[in-house]
Amino acid sequence: MTERLLLVSTCGTSLLTNGASADDRTWLTKVANDVEVDMARLTPIVEDRRAQLAAADEPTRREMSAELNGIHAVLDRYVPRQVFHLLVHTDTAPGKAAARLIQEALGNATLLVSASGLRTDELASFRAALADLTKQLDELVESYRAQGWFVVFNLTGGFKSLNGYLQTLAMISADRCVFLFEGAPELMEIPRLPVRLAEIEELREHATIFRQLAVGYTVRPDTAKGGPDALLMELDGEVTTSVLGDMVWARHRATLFTEKLQPPLSGKMRVADRVQKVFVGLEAMWKVQVNEALDEFSAYLDHGRSLLKSRTFKKLQGDPVLGSTHELYAWSDGAAGRLFGHYDANGIFVFDRLSNHL
Repeated sequence: MTERLLLVSTCGTSLLTNGASADDRTWLTKVANDVEVDMARLTPIVEDRRAQLAAADEPTRREMSAELNGIHAVLDRYVPRQVFHLLVHTDTAPGKAAARLIQEALGNATLLVSASGLRTDELASFRAALADLTKQLDELVESYRAQGWFVVFNLTGGFKSLNGYLQTLAMISADRCVFLFEGAPELMEIPRLPVRLAEIEELREHATIFRQLAVGYTVRPDTAKGGPDALLMELDGEVTTSVLGDMVWARHRATLFTEKLQPPLSGKMRVADRVQKVFVGLEAMWKVQVNEALDEFSAYLDHGRSLLKSRTFKKLQGDPVLGSTHELYAWSDGAAGRLFGHYDANGIFVFDRLSNHL
């Protein structure tokens, strides 16, 4: 018997496709990677499954959904006194709908987890989403483990492309990784591997590469020579982070961003000494926000990458800050932080100062 169980389960769309008509199954397969679909078509399917779940007993629910079948198998195996569910789903309309139905069936002790772009039709966005997902799961899992919870990754449901990645993550960070194959009476369990994550010193020397990858830069293999093989890998002629690399970056990113104001990633940007002086006196969480904002702005300058809504970049009205024409939001927790700057005669954007919102 397990006292407290954190159960991380991947969710696919089996609850929607199982028992569906041939036409509905064909349509669901066709829109499997779509963020927006014909809701007039999807909603009746969802409502039908919701009604069926409400009327079904546990054995019937397990027949309806691979996800619920795997979850109940884990609960039967570990018999926890307390359980909390993390349901990992794709960033698609069918994926979200199916995950919400699973959440409703399980009750309040659940949290839906996903990442923007977590769908399999575009490799670049999928890789970026996996890095985001790794960060979320690593933080959640570590917080629960610190409180003595037993962590199990249940990969019975979901999609192969996602589950293969999460299996590696689970074998490093979870206590167990489990599967329930269709028709099998018992779970297959894989224990946690005795793997030591790379120390921060191994990451610090190549931090620029990881910073670039985190904000969407393309990194060529020749520019990443000498980088840690366990943390980086080559895919289709470009460098990307491995599963272990995603985890290491997720865990050590804040430490690196707290240590110092990182040099600009873009040659189109410069940071004045005045900003550095203010940065030194900031709280750690705000130092991280400033470095993240500057890295994201570098990608905006170099590649036109869209900024998050929380990173609003706009022209100042009037002349509220001497010499500055624009502001970039750095953080909005407590006293809002803003980076003020201007374009110089050569088109280089210079951040003049860092201060609270005017």
